[in-house]
Amino acid sequence: MNRSENLAEQFAALGSWTYQFQIGGEIYGGGISAEGDVRVERFFHYAPEAKTILELGALEGAHSFILAQRPGVERVVALEGREANLRKARFVQNLLEVRNVEFIQANLEHTDLVRVGKFDAVFCCGLLYHLPEPWKLVEQLAPVAPVFYIWTQYAREEEARDVGPGLRGKIHIEGGEEEPLSGMSATATWLTVQSLRDLLRASGYKQVDVIYDDPAHPNGPAVTIGATTA
Repeated sequence: MNRSENLAEQFAALGSWTYQFQIGGEIYGGGISAEGDVRVERFFHYAPEAKTILELGALEGAHSFILAQRPGVERVVALEGREANLRKARFVQNLLEVRNVEFIQANLEHTDLVRVGKFDAVFCCGLLYHLPEPWKLVEQLAPVAPVFYIWTQYAREEEARDVGPGLRGKIHIEGGEEEPLSGMSATATWLTVQSLRDLLRASGYKQVDVIYDDPAHPNGPAVTIGATTA
């Protein structure tokens, strides 16, 4: 058995994959490539001096490795709730020999982020709209990092209702803990863009910028927001 066949078997043994990874010129894993993801480029445009990054919702580590391999980045701490995803991420990390990423298991519905440490920026793509009470996560972040970068799906104003402390949005059904691309709970809350902006300001971020609004995203309206404490 040659190396590529052996690696293919090892990838398969870890279960189904979402993202694909290039190892030794061969492609392994799932059907989605994170290479060239515009959300990463927008993050570094918004936070060009970030040397230490906290990633919320690492999945299999595809974005973690891209963040970590960016020139100037010294350390990435990537939080992920599912042990199965962490096994995959650490497996790929060993293959790619990326040493400046640390993967930590954490259910982000309940984690005390201040204990994780301080960072230059937070990278949060594809996570916020999976949380039942996303405000509890956002409220923690200003002391953790002066820059917060989010890509999330959101609720349109016409479908929104009161969902939290002064916030509007809608309840979205999740797949639960057994669905790898779902949140950990049965339901999640999608906030409106205005509520996201209000929440960020109330949480200590003085400057809030809508970087890109994508109301026609196939999985639901999506927005990219950057926020800074300065």
